[in-house]
Amino acid sequence: MWDPQHPDTPTPGTNTGTDTTHSGAPGEALSLEAVIERARTLRQHNADDIGRRLGRGERLTAEQLYNTLRTQTLATWWLLVDRHIQHACDDRTTGQIVARYVSWVSPYLEEDTVAPDVALSVHILGPDIEHKLALAHFDRALTLIRRDTARTFMAQAKNLVPACTEQTPARPTEQETTA
Repeated sequence: MWDPQHPDTPTPGTNTGTDTTHSGAPGEALSLEAVIERARTLRQHNADDIGRRLGRGERLTAEQLYNTLRTQTLATWWLLVDRHIQHACDDRTTGQIVARYVSWVSPYLEEDTVAPDVALSVHILGPDIEHKLALAHFDRALTLIRRDTARTFMAQAKNLVPACTEQTPARPTEQETTA
């Protein structure tokens, strides 16, 4: 939220870190490097924003926490892809490595933990019940954040430039090398 009391607070309309899907036009092919850099930049932006707000003693909103956790998760996944590509010792292509992470991330799309209905079954909440209820709802929120992040990751992987998703060229056969 915009707070006019603090001069270093971003004005409304600045990037809040919620646009993690593309750094260009929708459907536009992106380079792997651009996706990774965008994820890294948004993660840093949101971490700096949370740190600045905490340093000023401001109350954090659910949206700020959501954006921070989402960009942190997305950046972590893309940085793992990048690290795997950098340290690949075999003939796997970038596309094969991205495909491996897509298959690893895809189960998050189906993940669905049901939050217990403690609030409806207990009419008087005590400290222990409130704590358990808060943790159950927070666990549910984290599940939904991971699901949203998985959708973004899958969309970004789908929009990578074709050069990143091509298989390695077939090795010449013995017949081709003798011709």
